[in-house]
Amino acid sequence: MTTASQNQVVTDVLVIGGGMAGAFAAITAKEQGLNVTLVDKGTVGRSGATPWAVGFGIFDEKEGLDRDKWIANFRSSGEYVNNLDWLDQFLDESKNRWEDLVAWGYTNEAARHPSLVLRDKLVESDVKLIERTMITTLLTQDDSKNNPVIGAMGFSIDSEEAIVILAKATITCAGAGAFKAPGFPIQGQTSDSDAMAYRVGAAISGKEWNDFHFTYVDAPASCWNQWGGMWQMITGKTTDIGATGVSLNSVYSIHTGENMTSDTAGGPSGGQPSGGGPGGEGSGEGSGKGAASGPSPGGEGGPHPDQSRGEQVLGAAMGLGIHKAEGIWPTSLQGTCNLPGLFAAGDALASMLCGSAYGGGGVSLSGSAVQGVKVAEGAVAYAQQADEPTLSEDAIASLQEAMFAPRERESGFSPAWVTQVLQNTTFPYFVLLVKHEDRLQAALSTITFLREHMAPRLIAKDAHELRLAHETENMLLNAEMKLRASLFRTESRGTHYREDYPARDDENWLAWVLLQKGSDGQMTVTKEAIPDDWKPDLSIPYKERYTNRFPGELEFLGLA
Repeated sequence: MTTASQNQVVTDVLVIGGGMAGAFAAITAKEQGLNVTLVDKGTVGRSGATPWAVGFGIFDEKEGLDRDKWIANFRSSGEYVNNLDWLDQFLDESKNRWEDLVAWGYTNEAARHPSLVLRDKLVESDVKLIERTMITTLLTQDDSKNNPVIGAMGFSIDSEEAIVILAKATITCAGAGAFKAPGFPIQGQTSDSDAMAYRVGAAISGKEWNDFHFTYVDAPASCWNQWGGMWQMITGKTTDIGATGVSLNSVYSIHTGENMTSDTAGGPSGGQPSGGGPGGEGSGEGSGKGAASGPSPGGEGGPHPDQSRGEQVLGAAMGLGIHKAEGIWPTSLQGTCNLPGLFAAGDALASMLCGSAYGGGGVSLSGSAVQGVKVAEGAVAYAQQADEPTLSEDAIASLQEAMFAPRERESGFSPAWVTQVLQNTTFPYFVLLVKHEDRLQAALSTITFLREHMAPRLIAKDAHELRLAHETENMLLNAEMKLRASLFRTESRGTHYREDYPARDDENWLAWVLLQKGSDGQMTVTKEAIPDDWKPDLSIPYKERYTNRFPGELEFLGLA
């Protein structure tokens, strides 16, 4: 396919991903008079996690909400590894973004679907849309020492045409990802953004945390049986707050021998907030059936009326991290990172808005909207002073050849087979949910073998399989990052539980874990301490400082 046709686009700002963050980023940049191109792997409004969200959490003091209480609840639910600057930004702006959505018609019952309203607004704003295009590679300036990102390359899933987009600023809003687990509607989310950014040198964080969703024994692999009702729900504003965030208590109970059902666990989302969360079950402004009252992909609330109930099956979203706590590591509140020209927002950004556990219903959607605007402001300022991006034809040809390599191989491994081996390695709950050094090392050995020996030999007979091949490579890299981060954090915190280190270690682990490609090509793992004034009051006794219990925790500390 090295002879495939090529479409080259030059733009001021490139946005990758057309969900809530991407829509707000593109529209904001366009309003500043720049040329903006948005590319999506599917169809904007129908792909990614955004179409399945039903709650938009906002903070509004005029409704009697207490800012200090919200901050305290976020800190405790995230177990003190939140970024309080990003939280301040969220508290300041979430109400404004809700008002934007209402003005766009997002809550209009006559709308075909709320997310399609985003697409309509992008078209109305004259943002150039390139849909059904798999972005595989971030482009970097080949004659520069500081490695600036100058756009991206991909291919059309329909025509296999190579798409080269040269941009002064690139904003990735491609979300996070899982391992194509059945039973949860994020099959297209495969951590593409994290993988592409890692390969060109960006730092990645938040990989040890877990979001979690159940499915049910009556239809364990059917997304629509479990989540079809949510597709038809109208998004609503939510303002409730709770005291603690998502925990994996039901997973631990299964590990210790107690089975859980929807009647005892409260819903299919698995990681239920013990006391709701900021955004909580929803005060429900909005319109239409079920507005803001059901569970979102973020995992809160009870099952909606059409959803299955009964005995739960684990792992419907294996590989998924915590919203707003997994992705490219930011260096500013405008989503910059260690690579000039590259910005990130939403679930592609490790803003640590929620910390080690999801704070509550609707925070993800509104957090994406807030960050989309702020990051676009930073990208616009960067683009306005940046030179026109250029890349040699030889460099483009080399990258294009690598992108289409699975189509050229006559023999090798199918992406479906390699993905299944990845799933068999990581899906057992005792690998990434109930962790232990021995099991993590065993899984890491298999995953690194797959990445080093199988990924370079993937084959694809058509464009669909070519997409799967790139997704499989990205999932393998995501799995390795999750395993290495989990091994590195030798404590338990939030949604990270180590059976061999079953308690929080505030002396050593009030910190974030960063992963980056080293100069030798190997993955490096480091940590960055949170600011001292964000730490909890260490004079408070441990059992009062942390109220969610891990199995074996108090015995480990001698507090039982």
